[in-house]
Amino acid sequence: MPTLRQLHRYLGVFFTPAIVFFALSGALQAFDLHKGAHRGDPPTYPWIAAMAALHKDQEMYEPPKPKAPVAAPAPAAAAKAAAPEEHVNMPLKLFVVALAVGLCLSSLAGLYIAFTNPRSRRSAGFALAGGMALPALLVLLA
Repeated sequence: MPTLRQLHRYLGVFFTPAIVFFALSGALQAFDLHKGAHRGDPPTYPWIAAMAALHKDQEMYEPPKPKAPVAAPAPAAAAKAAAPEEHVNMPLKLFVVALAVGLCLSSLAGLYIAFTNPRSRRSAGFALAGGMALPALLVLLA
């Protein structure tokens, strides 16, 4: 029966790839980098949109279909249709980025510690490989 320390080691190593992925994709989403510049525009960074689709919806990203051109509205109508200014909470966004960096560094430090123990190096490698392969397999099967 594994001790609590061994269970902690293997669970930590197994979940490290997912923790790093979700921390990074969440930090990128905090700044809306997964969206286009304007509503309806394709994302500026498709690879970030793909990460966000997995993070938010647990599905693969599909680029939006091109839309038929729309006639430009009259200037008065365009002014009425303009969206109101959104409130930006920059301190909270910066905290989310700091949280993501902390999670990533803590997880990577845990990997380092797990792999410095020669007796558990092989089993930690299997746990890490499983933590990388299982989510990838589940995404491909979905």
